Amino acid sequence: MDCIREAENYLRYYRELKQSIEHSNYMIERLVMKTAPADASAIRLEPTGIHAARPNNTLNQIYQLQKWQEMKDRTLEEIEKVDRVLDSICQDHGCERYKDILVMWYVEKLDREDIASKLGYSRRSIFYLKDKAIRKFTVSLFGFEALQAI
Repeated sequence: MDCIREAENYLRYYRELKQSIEHSNYMIERLVMKTAPADASAIRLEPTGIHAARPNNTLNQIYQLQKWQEMKDRTLEEIEKVDRVLDSICQDHGCERYKDILVMWYVEKLDREDIASKLGYSRRSIFYLKDKAIRKFTVSLFGFEALQAI
């Protein structure tokens, strides 16, 4: 496993992960509304029982609801893990800017000049600091396996 590439992907797609939570919420809400009974006119009572005006896919909808909820929960766990790691790499002395650099570089996708001007570093320093920060983030995220790969 290329740990640095994996760590970079967590950061590159961080914004999309957050957007997927919104989409999951939308899909869950939609499925809940779809499975809820509309009104009594949607069914009719016959001697053999109750018949719906359209086929009832309740089990399928419940399964879909469960899958969307599982995907949302898993995504939230990954987002929280990235947030914890980003916060933890900033606690060491001299590493205060690592989180800022990683967020600006990977999440906000700013270029080196913009990052350098915002943080008060040279363009060359930003590239060096970004490399140090991503290595620190990678080891914090993946542990010993990442340390061996670096």
